[in-house]
Amino acid sequence: MQARTAARSRPAVWLGSAAALVIGLPILLWGVLTKTTPELQWFVALCDGVAFVCMVVVALLGSLDAELRQNWRSLPIVFVACSTAVMWAGHFAVFPGDVPALAGQRFNQATSTLFLTINLLMPLMLSVALLQRGGALARPRAFIVGAVTAGVLLGLLVIAVSVAVGPNLQTVSPAGEFLEFDAPVGVAGLILGLLGLLAYSVGLHGDERIAGGVLGALTFTALNSISLLYLHARYTPSWYADHVLALLPFAALLAGQLWLYSASVLAERSAASAVAMASERRRIGLDIAKAMARETDPMPVVDRLLNGVIDALTADRVTMLRLVPEGFVVEHSVDRQGRSANVGVVLSLDSVVAGKRKVVSEAVERQRPIVLGSYRVIGLDSDAEEGHAGILRSVVMPLVRGGTVDGVLIVGRRTHRPFTEADVDQLAELGAIAALVIRNSRLLADAESSSRAKSNFINLAAHEFGTPIAVIRGYVDMIADETLGRLTSEQRGPMDAIRATAADLAERVDQLLIASRLEAGVSPQAVDSDATADLGVVVREAVVRAKDRAALIGAAIEINIPAVPVVAEGSARDIGIIVDNLLNNAMTYSRGPAQVSVKVAGGESPEIRVSDQGIGIPEAAKERIFDQFYRVDDVDFGYPAGTGLGLYIGRRLAERHGGQLLLERSSPDAGSVFTLRLRRPNA
Repeated sequence: MQARTAARSRPAVWLGSAAALVIGLPILLWGVLTKTTPELQWFVALCDGVAFVCMVVVALLGSLDAELRQNWRSLPIVFVACSTAVMWAGHFAVFPGDVPALAGQRFNQATSTLFLTINLLMPLMLSVALLQRGGALARPRAFIVGAVTAGVLLGLLVIAVSVAVGPNLQTVSPAGEFLEFDAPVGVAGLILGLLGLLAYSVGLHGDERIAGGVLGALTFTALNSISLLYLHARYTPSWYADHVLALLPFAALLAGQLWLYSASVLAERSAASAVAMASERRRIGLDIAKAMARETDPMPVVDRLLNGVIDALTADRVTMLRLVPEGFVVEHSVDRQGRSANVGVVLSLDSVVAGKRKVVSEAVERQRPIVLGSYRVIGLDSDAEEGHAGILRSVVMPLVRGGTVDGVLIVGRRTHRPFTEADVDQLAELGAIAALVIRNSRLLADAESSSRAKSNFINLAAHEFGTPIAVIRGYVDMIADETLGRLTSEQRGPMDAIRATAADLAERVDQLLIASRLEAGVSPQAVDSDATADLGVVVREAVVRAKDRAALIGAAIEINIPAVPVVAEGSARDIGIIVDNLLNNAMTYSRGPAQVSVKVAGGESPEIRVSDQGIGIPEAAKERIFDQFYRVDDVDFGYPAGTGLGLYIGRRLAERHGGQLLLERSSPDAGSVFTLRLRRPNA
C-alpha cells in the first residue's frame, strides 16, 4: 500500500522541480544574454528582505508541523530556514551602502564571501534534509528549540567567518568586479544540487511529504550555480539574475510547506471523520435498542429508525417500503427538505428503476443492498425527471428476516458524494434492527436523532503566514508598479514571474480561509436574506479580474449577457467568488489557448453558465470534484498548481444562497459546462 502511494505521489512531488525550471530558466537566460541594466541600489535590500521573511515563515510552519504532529520530518527544514535567514540578514548588513557604519573594503569582501558561501551551503543543506526520514518526537518543543538554535548559530558562524576571512580571499574588487573565485563555487554548488536531485530520483530520500518544496529549491540552486559562472560585476544583468535565483529557493520551500499543510488538513479531516463515524454507529445502535425496549406504538419507532438512518449516513431522504402481495406500499419517509413521499400508495416492485435496472425487484431477489445514483418511480415521476425527489446518490437496502424480505429501505443524498462501503455496512446493521422492528409488529424503530460529529478543523497556519505574504506582495507590487524606480523591459519578465508567484500564494491562503469558514458553517461575509445581485455586472467584473491571466496565457473569454438586467438572490461578492473559481478552472484545465464562454440567463431560476473546451472530467471523477482538496489526475495534461478547493467553495456558497452549482456536462477532451443556478428575488 505504501509503495502504491509513493508511486502515485512521485509525479506530483517533481512538480516543484518542473515549476522551478519554468520560472528559473528564463531568469538565467535573461541574465546571460542581456548586456546592460540600470543600477538599482535598493535591489539587494529587497532580495535580502524577501528571503528573510520567507525563511521566517517556513521556520514557523515547520515548527508548527513538528509540534502538532510530534514528528521531526520538518525539523531539517526549520534548521535550513533559521540558518539562511540569519545569513541573509548578515548579507544585508554588510552589503556596501546598506549600513553606513559597516562600510569599507573589509565588509565589501565579506559581502561577496558570504553570498558565495550561502550559494554553496544551500544545496548541501537541502540535499541532507532530503535524505532525512521523519520519526516520532516525545518532546517536540525541545527539538524545535534545538533546531532553531543550531540554525541561528550556524548562520552567525558563517557571517563571522566571512567577515574574518573575506578580506584575505579577495573575491571582489573595490569597483565591484568579481574575480575568479565565483566560478569554482558555482561548479561546486551545481554538483551538490545535481547530486541531491539524483539521489532522490533513485530512491535515496527520506520523508516524501517534504520533498516537493525541497526539490524545487534544489533546482533553483542548480540554476543559481550556473548563473555564478557568468557573474562578472555588480549591477549587471547576470548579477541581478543571480540574486533573484538565490532568492527563489526560499519561495519554493515556502510553497512546499504550504503543500504539506494542505495534505495534513486532508489527513486530519479523514481521521476525524472515521472517528466520528465509529462513534455515531455505536450511538445510533444504542438509541435504537433503547427505543425497542420502551416503545409500543409502531409509528414512533419507525420514525425514530428513519431519522437515525438519515443522521448516521448524512442522507437527505429515507423511505421505508413494506412488501405486500401487489408489490409494496410506501409506509413512511423522512426528508430533510420536507418533501412528501405518497405514503400509503401501493406500487409494483418493478416501478423503481435506474436506467433499465428494476432496483427494488433486484434487491428483493438478491437479498443484498444495491448502491446506485439517481432513480425514478414509474407512476410518480414523469419521463423528463432525472431523479426521484432530487436524489443523486442512493442505496436500496432489503430488510431480511429469516430468509424472507419484509421491507426495503431507500436512502438518498441530493449531492454527488457517493455512499461508501462503510456507509453500506452501517446501513446493513440498521437494516437488521429494522427487520426486528417489522417482526415485532413494527413496535420499534429509529433511535433518537444524534447530533453527528462536526469537523471543527481550524486553519491555524493560514493566519500565521497571511501577513508575511501580504508584506512580500506589497514590496513586489511596489517594484512592479515602478514605485521604487523604473524597470526595464528585460526586468519586467522576471518581476512579473515573482509577482504572479506571490499572488498565487495569496490566493491559496484566501481559499484555505474561505474553506475553513464554510466548513464551520460561516459564510465569508454575513448572509443578508434580502441581498440581490445583478448577474451581468457580477460576470463583467469577474472577467475584468481574469483578464490579466487570460492575456498572459492567451486565453479568450466570451460573454453573453442579456440587455435586460438579470437579478438573483444572493451576495454579489459570494457569486463573484464562484464565477472567479469557474473561470480560473476553465483557463487552467485547457490545452493550448483556452476558449471560455460565460452566459447569463434569466427566467424562474437565474443562472450563469461557464463553458470551456478543455480536457474535460473523467466519469469516475464527476462525483468527487466538489469535495474538499480533490483534484482530477491527468498524467498526460500534468498537474497544475492549486488547492482543490475552488469547486467545493463554489458549491457551498451557492447552497448558502439557496442555489446550486452543477456540472451540467463534461467529456474527456470535449470540455465542460458548469451551471450556477440561483433563486429569483421575491416580487
